[in-house]
Amino acid sequence: MLSFREGAGFGPVDNNGREILYNERLMKYYTEESRRFYVAQQLLHLQLNHFARGRGKDRRLWKTASDAVVNAMLKADGFALPEDAVLLPGAGDQSAEDLYALLRQQRKDTDESGRETEPMIREVRPDDKSKQAGKESEAHLRAIEDPGLAAIVAGLAELLEPSMQLDFDWFPGTTIRDGVLGHEFRAYPVAHAEILLDTSASVDAELLRAFVRGVKGLLRQDAVVRVGCFDTRFYGFQDVVTEQDIEKLELSGAGGTDFHAAIHAFTGDAENRIIFTDGFAEMPEERCDAIWVVYGNTTIHPIGGRVIYSRPNEEKEKHEIDFLIT
Repeated sequence: MLSFREGAGFGPVDNNGREILYNERLMKYYTEESRRFYVAQQLLHLQLNHFARGRGKDRRLWKTASDAVVNAMLKADGFALPEDAVLLPGAGDQSAEDLYALLRQQRKDTDESGRETEPMIREVRPDDKSKQAGKESEAHLRAIEDPGLAAIVAGLAELLEPSMQLDFDWFPGTTIRDGVLGHEFRAYPVAHAEILLDTSASVDAELLRAFVRGVKGLLRQDAVVRVGCFDTRFYGFQDVVTEQDIEKLELSGAGGTDFHAAIHAFTGDAENRIIFTDGFAEMPEERCDAIWVVYGNTTIHPIGGRVIYSRPNEEKEKHEIDFLIT
């Protein structure tokens, strides 16, 4: 018996070896055609027992290899592949294990080459069909259209780290014994992610809220997300737990861009640190282990962290490599 239930995983649809897991919040960013593709993809993963076959392997590399095999089968069957679907040369003629071994060898050869390792990069190409021009009047003249949020959020799904919901610390208690105020060791919520939004360009406010909503949808329903805006300075964090918090976000800014202000704004408490930017500024010389989401044609080289690029869809061909590790 096959069952479907709402749950978190890689992308809008995943499986745990027994059942299909779907992310309802993330699914709404995809077309009906793409939703059908992802459900069919996971059905094939279950049929081919990829979950069990992937035990003991690097999870990210195994997902790339097994997705490539399944996607080649679906493409041959006439499915239209989403923009962020993995395609690898020869995937239709090889097993997931063969592709996995090839990817591991490529990574090993890169590591042993002695070259300086750059951040892990994923490039996604949005569809031209759903673009929305920026409207913020106080911003710079650079008006940013929808950079392809669905593809960006899907890319983030594979990069976000799991986070504990609670941490523990000593707090002043409410009882006094022998004239001494007692302290108690209790849990408190910790932010799952801190998101910094570059508001120096003319980005539509609803577009920024949609990005926050997409990241929030990748986490647990009760997850705490801190959101802050920056241009040449940081405007403070705002806690987001509910949909109402997202609607009430104050999106300040519209000056130049200073990434030093951004990287120094992170508190260090959250495991996931995300910077949403067009990349038009000098990179800081300090290391910052964050995920940089860059929309537009700018290429950046931050010290530390990982980069997701979302490029304008000038070419209709799909990329054959999902993750580029150099």
